[in-house]
Amino acid sequence: MVSFINQKKVIMKKNYIILSLLLFVAPFCAQSQVINGDFENVKPNFLPSNWGMTFLQAFGIDPVTGEQFGDQIQFPWCIPSMVYASTEPKSGQYAMEIANAYNVTQDKVIPGIATLFADPNEDGPGWNPGIPVEPTSSIILLGFDYKFLPAGSDIAQANLLVVDGDGNEIGKASIDISGTHNTYEYVYAPITVTHVGTPAFMYISFNMAKEGSTPSFGSRLIVDNVIVNFSSLITSGNSQQEAKIYPTLVDNELNVIPNGFANNVSYKIMNSEGKVVKQNMVNQDSAYVYTMDVSQLSSGVYYINIQDGTKNSTKKFIKK
Repeated sequence: MVSFINQKKVIMKKNYIILSLLLFVAPFCAQSQVINGDFENVKPNFLPSNWGMTFLQAFGIDPVTGEQFGDQIQFPWCIPSMVYASTEPKSGQYAMEIANAYNVTQDKVIPGIATLFADPNEDGPGWNPGIPVEPTSSIILLGFDYKFLPAGSDIAQANLLVVDGDGNEIGKASIDISGTHNTYEYVYAPITVTHVGTPAFMYISFNMAKEGSTPSFGSRLIVDNVIVNFSSLITSGNSQQEAKIYPTLVDNELNVIPNGFANNVSYKIMNSEGKVVKQNMVNQDSAYVYTMDVSQLSSGVYYINIQDGTKNSTKKFIKK
């Protein structure tokens, strides 16, 4: 009898832990989007809407002459900014480029930092209250396409921070970017839950110098299609160039109709946490129907991402 009661207590404790986890995860199950995450909204000054740099150039005024003076700053291009619209997108017309500046007076490189603002007109530093999110927003990962062209051994970093209404951190994701990538790469990291809470605001930033690394003048980071969930990756199936999958409720084999995807096609299957659980590269023509064996996957929701260097498509399926 005592053994039965103790066993029952253990079962109740396990159920309580599971219920607690479900109550915490539940607020992250609806959709959420990044404001101007595709950078197609560009302002007249050629800066992407809602994205601004955090550097503020300091000036002083000569009390005698009234003239303004300060350090001489060399920016990478002809506009006084380290964050600007790029005409080298992964898709659409624009992406966002971040570069370092150079303080000529102090002989020091200034790392470029791009931050997401709720105010579409924000260009430079100021108080950033964060992007308001609904309590049921889906913020499960940080993902984006990027090209990185470092002038030295730079290590850039992308960060996502989710806080509650009191400003307490409840989750974060961080991605290091290093090495030379002349063509677009897709990268993502699932959010790490740090405290139980209800999401109220999120912050996204790209820093050209991870803490402890040394920035180089001339380094460039180009970013496109920033997302915080898989839903924003899933596009309409009405497009003639959209890959299709069947069945969507899978037992052993998942079939992919590339519908225009050709040559070196990358297939990646990700679980609900954003982890790649199966992948393959196939040299194929556009009419080839590709079959993946998913019999070893655990039951649950998965996403398959198909890319061929010019096109990108993500579909959702359920493993029985």
